[in-house]
Amino acid sequence: MAQTSIILLAGIIFLIRYEPPESGLEYTSVFSILYTIILTTIPILLAYLTRKLTEFRSTIVFEILSLLSYVSAIYIISFPNYIYQHLPFISIVQNSTEIILIIPLYFGILGIHAVMHDVSRTRKEYITFRFRLLLLPLMPFLIINVILDILSFFPTLVAGLLLIALIIPLLALPHIIAPMLMQFLWKTKPLRDTELKQKIMELTENSSIKYKDVAVWETGGLSIANAAVAGIIPRNRRIFVTDALLRNFTDEQVETIVAHEIGHIRHKHLLIFCVIMVCYILSYTLFIQLVTDPLESLLPGYQLLITVIHIIFFIFYFKVVLSFLSRRFEHQADLYAIEITGNPDAFKSALLNLSIMSDLPRVLRYIIELFNTHPSIERRIRFLENAEKMKPPIQRYRKCLLEVKVLIFLIPLMGLLIYLINL
Repeated sequence: MAQTSIILLAGIIFLIRYEPPESGLEYTSVFSILYTIILTTIPILLAYLTRKLTEFRSTIVFEILSLLSYVSAIYIISFPNYIYQHLPFISIVQNSTEIILIIPLYFGILGIHAVMHDVSRTRKEYITFRFRLLLLPLMPFLIINVILDILSFFPTLVAGLLLIALIIPLLALPHIIAPMLMQFLWKTKPLRDTELKQKIMELTENSSIKYKDVAVWETGGLSIANAAVAGIIPRNRRIFVTDALLRNFTDEQVETIVAHEIGHIRHKHLLIFCVIMVCYILSYTLFIQLVTDPLESLLPGYQLLITVIHIIFFIFYFKVVLSFLSRRFEHQADLYAIEITGNPDAFKSALLNLSIMSDLPRVLRYIIELFNTHPSIERRIRFLENAEKMKPPIQRYRKCLLEVKVLIFLIPLMGLLIYLINL
């Protein structure tokens, strides 16, 4: 899931940084559209043939190929130029309509997942699931662009001040609207199991956590076993459990899984993710001023190369730095789950069942785990066993992590550096 979002967001960065060439080959509209379709289709066809002829099942390879095809459509075929030429009215709200230009990559990735899904009886449900999942990174992008278009109607000074005032709310926006998005994108219903609901209520009361409702996400034939807590605003917060989780796990196991999600709230991980986004904006600003701006002056005309450098920074931050912090957060939530329920055996057995049902990795080599948001099941169980033995290194997970404190300290430091650079 995270890989798909990264590929799609990388495509958005390429699109945002695209500038029409001053001169170059001129293509007809029919040629541009036709080749954009061909470039979008080729990775899907290759994925289909690979699945039919080999045992290879890694979709990320074809997603990257789809991204390369999309970049070719943007920079070689100049696909955006023809959209703007034939839909001149969209120039008034150009930021908002950038969402139209991401459609080839969106359907390219969706097509790859459709042909790589092995089970024909659930293919329709799987495609619908992926279609909605791919909307998640696009919705905040669309909302932010709509706001930018609205601000463009204000005087420059006023628009700048309004944008500064809106930065924090915009960064928090995905976590504020997450419960509504999840209910909009996926079919949910209230939890009817009164006994389990009572246990969850007792958990939240013991944790001093407020929430609005417990909702069951109906996954149909996909049988996705999972749980989540969404929303940083208590009155809007919802606890989600999938129907497959309720069918295939005992109440004790479900209780510990929900306790894990409550642990994320208890340790304020959603709020910390907002801090991480602020840190990204500041570090990215410094990266532009200290790295890419000098490179652009040294390498004029190499816009595509500079954009690739931007993508590398983006991937490093969100696939290495953020994943590192996310794995720490998972350990914190795991530790909280066994302490609040007092049932480590139920939680460990739940983790093993999740690895089977949701195809989660039991064991991961360390170099691969560097890019994962979750530790392997084996590492998580070993961590819990160490916690039961009261090993000293585990103690730091019971309070605010040192890594988070460093991150918070870096924010004013980076802000000061940006200010000094721009003096």
